[in-house]
Amino acid sequence: MKETVVAAIMGAVNTYLQQEDQARGALPKAMLYPEPSAWRIFGRQELMRARTDWRIKRANK
Repeated sequence: MKETVVAAIMGAVNTYLQQEDQARGALPKAMLYPEPSAWRIFGRQELMRARTDWRIKRANK
């Protein structure tokens, strides 16, 4: 009787693990670095341009 109980438990655990693996495969992959917005990049460039202009004006005084 113990062998049948152990076999039933092992079968249940294996089925559970297979279902978990299938569920993980169905989830979309997480993107580590999402594509940046063009407006965000433009805003950063404008901020850096203003900073550079300020430094140039300050150095020429």
